[in-house]
Amino acid sequence: MVKGANKQIVTCAHKEEGKVCPISKTPCLGDCIYANILDDISLGIIGLDTLKKEVFFQNKLAVSIFKETIKPKDYGALSSLLLPDLQMPVTLQNLPEPSIIQYGRKFLGYSTYLISETYLWIYISDITEKMRLNSIAEAVNTMNNFGYIFSGIRHELGNPINSIKTSMAVCRKNLQSYSRETISEFIDRVLSDIARVEVLLKDLKNFSMYENPECREVYIASFMDNLLAMVERDFSVNRIRIRTFISPAAERGFFDARALQHVMLNILTNASDALEGVKSPEIAISAFNTGDRIIIGIKDNGKGIPEAQKKHLFQPFSTTKKHGTGLGLVIVKKMMLKMNGTIEIDSRENDGTRVTLNLPAGNKSDA
Repeated sequence: MVKGANKQIVTCAHKEEGKVCPISKTPCLGDCIYANILDDISLGIIGLDTLKKEVFFQNKLAVSIFKETIKPKDYGALSSLLLPDLQMPVTLQNLPEPSIIQYGRKFLGYSTYLISETYLWIYISDITEKMRLNSIAEAVNTMNNFGYIFSGIRHELGNPINSIKTSMAVCRKNLQSYSRETISEFIDRVLSDIARVEVLLKDLKNFSMYENPECREVYIASFMDNLLAMVERDFSVNRIRIRTFISPAAERGFFDARALQHVMLNILTNASDALEGVKSPEIAISAFNTGDRIIIGIKDNGKGIPEAQKKHLFQPFSTTKKHGTGLGLVIVKKMMLKMNGTIEIDSRENDGTRVTLNLPAGNKSDA
């Protein structure tokens, strides 16, 4: 089972006389074949002694996953990150549930297993790509649900059209008896319904835009400058402060600049609405590079999103806005999908919202 004839056998930390191997539960022999096997699998594995508060085992992949911020065998840091609510003594009843955490730019899935009264195993897997692909699959499923979309269109168009038809019929029937003021009220009502139809048609036009986006190398800093020039005046009037941080490593992305501009304007508009009535309103925009991806974050300190509304965020025609159509985020998600990107929204009511856009990075070697 050990790779290579000359591979050195790992000496176990439990070599002391009388120690029991936490894997086989037999007296420790010192030279540990189990450690070699666990070192070669594609799963991060950490063994914790909760009584002595020490790491008795950590394979190479587990060390590599946390190498940027946590030193090998650092029990305090690892337990604080992975088992922050660990209850002692550990039993099967209070054993932590499988969890997912965001560690830097990665998403890690991990499970904890009790192997004795004091020993725990933690199995860790990098699921960043899996979550990105799941997000794309979810977006594809939403976009393919045309029956739901067309039903919503009929509803959104039918209501104002019926209202216009009724108003005009009543107005025509009573044209000679109604006063100018009453007729004026009917006209205002009709114009309001027409405006509602126009908003829907505009959103539907945006929905069909960028079916084949023209993705190319785009300088992130220049893109952000152009975007902020469009919104700064309106945000200044509303006393909304905009902070930006563009990492030098996030030099270029590969996307359709017009499509991403539409995406971010929609997100910024939502953020602005959420900041209404908030003291010291603020929006922070950041951009980072994670190798072959560009991560753009838009964070506000607004009202946040109620828990019941979160599951409907990307459903067509689902909106709490008085004059909204509920297509904004659907269009945004579709545009991101077309550019091989994803969007994630993390929000808590009365604690602000963070939107994360994940897009392909540009080729640094290009002129």
